[in-house]
Amino acid sequence: MQAAPLIKPGDTYVGTELTVTVSQALLIDAFPEQNLTPEEGNRLLVVRAVVENTTTAPLRLSPVEADSILVVSVSGLVAVDPPTNILVIDDGSDEVVVQPGVPVEVAYVWEVDEGAVAKGERIEVQLLDRVLISEGRLTYGGVYDDPVVGVTIKLDLGDVGAGVSE
Repeated sequence: MQAAPLIKPGDTYVGTELTVTVSQALLIDAFPEQNLTPEEGNRLLVVRAVVENTTTAPLRLSPVEADSILVVSVSGLVAVDPPTNILVIDDGSDEVVVQPGVPVEVAYVWEVDEGAVAKGERIEVQLLDRVLISEGRLTYGGVYDDPVVGVTIKLDLGDVGAGVSE
């Protein structure tokens, strides 16, 4: 099996459903505004990205299954673990619906043990692409499944402690 191509942070990956540009990965203590406080001894690992829907119908990004992004090199996370949450950075909403052609900056969030990774360490993120399996006869829009790794990105982890002020 051939390894997925490696791209740099800030490079754009064009997939079947989404165009994704990953900018950074950070550790943060909590997102109290969104009621996201990890369990004692844990922190939040956040991957920031701009996503754009390349289909003709709205897409809901959901942390229910890992179908767009994976973190594969962090102790305690299994490579197939979906994000705990996905948030819109502008307003903190966890109802992420990406309209066709409208870029949205999001935060993919995983809860990790505070000793699992540290500032300056390099983590590996994989962006997934799904195959169009049907145009959908009873539903609106295409039906996508069978996620495959499209590209890999290596990110140096930052740490913002209690939060960011941007």
